[in-house]
Amino acid sequence: MSTRATMLAACFAVAMIATTMTTAGRAAAAATKPAPASAATAPTTAAPAPAATPLTTTAAAATATAPLAPARGLITDPAPRPATAVRVQSRYAVKAKLFQISGGFEYLSRGDFYVSPGVGIGGAYYLLEQLGLELQVSHFWSSLNAEAERIKDTLGAIPDSHAPGWLMLAGARYSIGYGKLMVGGLGGVLHFEPQVFARGGMHVHDGDTGPSADAGLGLLVFVTPKLFARIDTSLLYEREQRSGSGVSVWGILPSIGVGGTL
Repeated sequence: MSTRATMLAACFAVAMIATTMTTAGRAAAAATKPAPASAATAPTTAAPAPAATPLTTTAAAATATAPLAPARGLITDPAPRPATAVRVQSRYAVKAKLFQISGGFEYLSRGDFYVSPGVGIGGAYYLLEQLGLELQVSHFWSSLNAEAERIKDTLGAIPDSHAPGWLMLAGARYSIGYGKLMVGGLGGVLHFEPQVFARGGMHVHDGDTGPSADAGLGLLVFVTPKLFARIDTSLLYEREQRSGSGVSVWGILPSIGVGGTL
């Protein structure tokens, strides 16, 4: 083979290699290029996320939300008071369904020219703590007062009123309250009950017999649960015969006595 033929063969080989390399480069570039979006497909748009609320960390916001601190040296709330239990004290002296007996001194004043001191004894049964039924008998040692004695000595006359002798009364007594009083000198407490009472009965005065009735106020004071003192004052009404006719006589009957609960 000649030299010219050898050179032509070499040029042909170089041309083929160059053509092959050019074709491979175009294929690689086409593979790496992104494909165009389809015109029929609508682009997808993502919904915007809500904006996050920014956290306020400024000093003004912290001051507005934080509770106010108490001023130094001041008490914002009063000191708590201690809880106290409710106490119910039992009654010092009991009378319901029990008997009481008593006795004491009395003085009958009727404005009839007689001085009439006396004594009385009685008993009571309490149906309830406040209500009791009682019976009392009194005897008076009556004598003319100084004015009647002077008239008797001067004129020989005596009053037509009858000297009080016996008085029998029965009725009811009601306690309208209950109280106690601390007495420093005695070193204790006095328990007492104010009372009202009303009674009716009869009298026997120097041979005259007639109806009697009284009503008044009393104060029952307990020295111990079983021992008591009582002060009574009543307005007394009596109907008696004087100079052949009936006369209404009014008087005051105070008394003071002691007694006990059985």
